[in-house]
Amino acid sequence: MSYRVPLALIVVLLAILGALLHPLALVIGLIPIDTAPVLSALQVVREWIADLLGWGVLALIVVMVAYVARGRQLQRRPHAAPAFRSVRGAPLELRAVVAMTAYNDAAATAQAVKDFSRQPAVIKVLVIDNNSTDDTAALATAAGATVIHESRQGYGYACTRGLEEGLKVAEANVIVLTEGDGTFFAEDTAKFLAYIDDAELVVGNRVVRGLIDTDSQMDHFFTWGNMAVAMLLRLRFWDGRHLGPAGLMDVGCTFRAIQRPALERILPELEVGGNHFSPHMLLVAMARGLSVIEIPIRLRRRVGQSKGASQSLWKGLEVGLTMIWHIMTFRVRAPRTKLMVGIGGSISTPQGNGHAHSVVLREPQEERDTQRTSR
Repeated sequence: MSYRVPLALIVVLLAILGALLHPLALVIGLIPIDTAPVLSALQVVREWIADLLGWGVLALIVVMVAYVARGRQLQRRPHAAPAFRSVRGAPLELRAVVAMTAYNDAAATAQAVKDFSRQPAVIKVLVIDNNSTDDTAALATAAGATVIHESRQGYGYACTRGLEEGLKVAEANVIVLTEGDGTFFAEDTAKFLAYIDDAELVVGNRVVRGLIDTDSQMDHFFTWGNMAVAMLLRLRFWDGRHLGPAGLMDVGCTFRAIQRPALERILPELEVGGNHFSPHMLLVAMARGLSVIEIPIRLRRRVGQSKGASQSLWKGLEVGLTMIWHIMTFRVRAPRTKLMVGIGGSISTPQGNGHAHSVVLREPQEERDTQRTSR
């Protein structure tokens, strides 16, 4: 476990506890008995917490100064400027398959299928029907999508199935994951494809002022919550210069695009079936050294009722705590034994949930050095 995430949470809890001790002391002081010993003990605890936080801030300043000094020293060393290169080499003609999760959002999903089908470079739209009881499957098919039924109930299972089915579209070199609830703009697909040549995984950011409808699900609670959990994820894979990978500000956005070779590499490790799948995919991607970019996207009010974290404050809190726990306990796996296969071959790899699936391999993938992400 990375020590940074628990340490950050301890600091936050200490700050909250220290703040609560002040009104607690005032309340205890009103009790008509001798409370001097209790108030004295609370004073000692408050001073201890204040000293600890004060030294913590001082230590943080020292670390920041050390980072700056080290960076300036490295800049003064003579070195050849690295030439910029695309992560895939020469730019390729982009051919994207859209995998759209859907659960009882018939009208919204059908419209989303039509919208995404019209986007340049999109060659196919898949709808992953996660046991809908309305006309989601029928309307999506009529709109032109290929509908695939995922029997395991859960947001994460639907996302993983969509990514898996996207790999089966042989002519696609980019897999786009999205939702069919009407919140995302299909036209934003062009933003993801504009960056997909520079990063293996491009994720959406829904906490950008001016791009989010005021009546969308991203209210104060979910905006602050996503940014707070994103900071923990950045601490989990710390980078001193950029304050964590990808400058992440949003961990719960489904809308994302990934290159085929990168998805082939991480798909066997995507094992979360619940609502915390989005940060799980980011954790796996970063643990495997994938390059990640976050881009601002638009968001509007969803059609119908939410079935995920935004359905209520308590559900959102539950999902948020699950995300935090997952980030704290996530383990970087040892490199898997590679099976050499020919171009266009396939292997069957077991999922952590006991289900096996086939991953189509286009070319052998070299395992990257994960030492820097497992510190």
